[in-house]
Amino acid sequence: MQAKTGNGSGAQRAVDKQIEGYSKSAHDAVDRAADAAGRVAERLGDHIESLQDKRDELMELPAGWVEGARDYVREKPLQALGIAIAAGYLLSMLMRSKD
Repeated sequence: MQAKTGNGSGAQRAVDKQIEGYSKSAHDAVDRAADAAGRVAERLGDHIESLQDKRDELMELPAGWVEGARDYVREKPLQALGIAIAAGYLLSMLMRSKD
């Protein structure tokens, strides 16, 4: 009986060794995947920050245009009135041609 136990424990050790090898391989694969995910998350964070900066710049544009238009009207009221009349006339002509 001891001979069988000896052979059985040798086979068990071989199986344990294989399981340990598979476990180490799986652990290494998980570590590599976690590192790759960390790098991707870092790049995404950088892109998100960049997009937020661009969004902020774009949100400020209309306010700048309105302020520029106000300044222009204050500096040149007659020209601004002429431009407004011409734009209104062109829009009315465009609307008539569609009907």
